[in-house]
Amino acid sequence: MLPLTGTRILDLTTLSGYCGMELADYGAEVIKIETPALGDPLRAAAPLKNGASPHHAFRDRGKKSVTLDLWHKEGQELFKKLVATADAVLENYPPGTLESLGLGYEEMSAIKPSIVYGRISEYGPADAQAGLPQSEITAQARSGVMHVTGFPENPPTRIGFAISERYTASFLSVGVCVAIYHARNTGQGQVVETSLCGSAVAISEDKVISYSATKEDPMRTGNAHPQINPYDILRCKNGFVALSIGSDDHWVKFCDAFGRPEWKAAEKYFSNVKRGLNYFGDLRNKLEELFEGYTMQEIAAVCDSVLIPGTMCGTMEEALQEPQLHRRNMIVSVDDATLGQIEMPGRPVKFAGVAEPPLKPAPGTGEHNAEIFGALAADPAKLESLQREGVI
Repeated sequence: MLPLTGTRILDLTTLSGYCGMELADYGAEVIKIETPALGDPLRAAAPLKNGASPHHAFRDRGKKSVTLDLWHKEGQELFKKLVATADAVLENYPPGTLESLGLGYEEMSAIKPSIVYGRISEYGPADAQAGLPQSEITAQARSGVMHVTGFPENPPTRIGFAISERYTASFLSVGVCVAIYHARNTGQGQVVETSLCGSAVAISEDKVISYSATKEDPMRTGNAHPQINPYDILRCKNGFVALSIGSDDHWVKFCDAFGRPEWKAAEKYFSNVKRGLNYFGDLRNKLEELFEGYTMQEIAAVCDSVLIPGTMCGTMEEALQEPQLHRRNMIVSVDDATLGQIEMPGRPVKFAGVAEPPLKPAPGTGEHNAEIFGALAADPAKLESLQREGVI
């Protein structure tokens, strides 16, 4: 049995879904509440296959879906009945939206004092710019992440995937679980908040700490590391390799393994500090000259043999064929009703000794209306009327 079995989450997030997905992955009953007819815009997020979005298939896997118009009075009453059955509510509306509908935390806690209210925003609801729309690229820009990403001669660079959104959702899923644990012990729920910009700063730890210690603004260093040398992406015979010499012991092993024993005690290279001072324009050039005689695969094999972090820079296709990922069930195939078989990342956290059940596909829009609303003892004729009126 997965650890969150028996926990009910109401997921109001739009164009996101990661937090609810994580909770569903570990056993929670996550009820995705969508607008009637079209549902969450995430369902139309490109690229499309057979008219469906793989992003929806991934982020909404394992959830149930109901449709509900929260701007309609009767829709609000149905939502309140759902709150009475739930452990937590997740939302990423502009701050103040649910409060303006009479569905904020105060109203929810009056219905169920133990309810946990999880909220995601761009900067945080107390900020003067709390009402600004959420965007991954603005979060990376505002937090300084882009300033330290890329090469010094080029403009600030966006990290190639939604890192702040993903971490924000993961931080929130942890916070919601902690708050549910607290509520079950005390009977008291609470508001749990994360923000895209705040989460991006949180994972920029080494840059924040370095600036705090030196008051020097960290600059872009490309693929190199400002304190570890060599730590870089280097060209070789048939592509590129990632190399991380994290200590002077690693350097000695590297020099012996690649037939350059004279580098071990050389005045310019014998310590990490010396290698850093003589890296660009010197050691880096020598490393790429050395690697001209090796393929990516050969360099990776040598590094593995002496336990040095070094490997090939593979494509996404090559990464998805990595045997270890498949052994750990990190690349899984899910049978989606519209997309067919689709590969996606599996559950990143494994529980030793617990059999991992298959992932369930994402639901159709409003697929679980009858099940969820029917369990509220709602009159079937009334539900049919609400559906005709577009409330559900």
